[in-house]
Amino acid sequence: MKQRLLLTILSLFLLNVSILADYYTDSQGIVYSYAPDGSTASVYSGQSASGAVVIPETIEVDGKTYTVTSIKYGAYGAFFGCTGLTSVTIPNSVTSIDEGAFYGCSSLASISIPNSVTSIGNYAFSGCTGLTSVTIPNSVTSIGKGAFSGCAGLPEITIPNSVTSIGEGAFYYCERLTSVTIPNSVTSIENRAFHICISLTSISIPNSVTSIGEEAFGGCISLTSISIPNSVTSIGAEAFMGCTGLTSIKVAEDNSTYDSRNNCNCIIETSSNTLIAGCNNSVIPNSVTSIGYAAF
Repeated sequence: MKQRLLLTILSLFLLNVSILADYYTDSQGIVYSYAPDGSTASVYSGQSASGAVVIPETIEVDGKTYTVTSIKYGAYGAFFGCTGLTSVTIPNSVTSIDEGAFYGCSSLASISIPNSVTSIGNYAFSGCTGLTSVTIPNSVTSIGKGAFSGCAGLPEITIPNSVTSIGEGAFYYCERLTSVTIPNSVTSIENRAFHICISLTSISIPNSVTSIGEEAFGGCISLTSISIPNSVTSIGAEAFMGCTGLTSIKVAEDNSTYDSRNNCNCIIETSSNTLIAGCNNSVIPNSVTSIGYAAF
């Protein structure tokens, strides 16, 4: 009886979904989802698309026009695994690029995100190994978890002033990333945000940042110096683990949580006298009573 009831509920749910959403496929092989009684549409799937793809601002179905407003998750990311996709034009009508939208599009070389987009979803461009250029507009306020992880060919990134947080693993294993500009709008650098960015030589953390997550810069072997501003009150475990090229670590003198006393080239948690991060030139002060996990 219970199983029959569950099947009935599931059948009604699926029937309701089919009533609410219809699908349309254009000449490029892109599938759009839309509600017949609505006015907007979303890119649902483009997994058969290849070459240079142009997402239109509107689609017309049965004489009715729908505005394309998002690139949705669908069954997978909309263009999940489209290894033949070389370029994509996103219209100004799109406001969100959802989870996994271009995951694994290894031939995608550049992407220009329009000013209408406010969010880049989790893993949106993850595994786009051929991506060498990306423009993030000032309209974007959030960069999701793993958004550009594994973009091994990306040499630099400018994060606009509109972004307030850099998601977990956002630039994980971007091995050719040499330069990052973090604006004063960012308040948190999440766990593993720049983990194993092995070509990253310098990073400027602005005074707006209050927290640096676990392993945020772990494995950044080319990083030579780091300066912690007075705004930072939380540094996660192993934040700089494996940064073998570090020769200089400084904490702002007016930071109330951490210090680099006596020019020690370390990060010391002031209240506990615990050294949490050191480098090749560290001199451990006599006042330090403990050395934290993976400090060196």
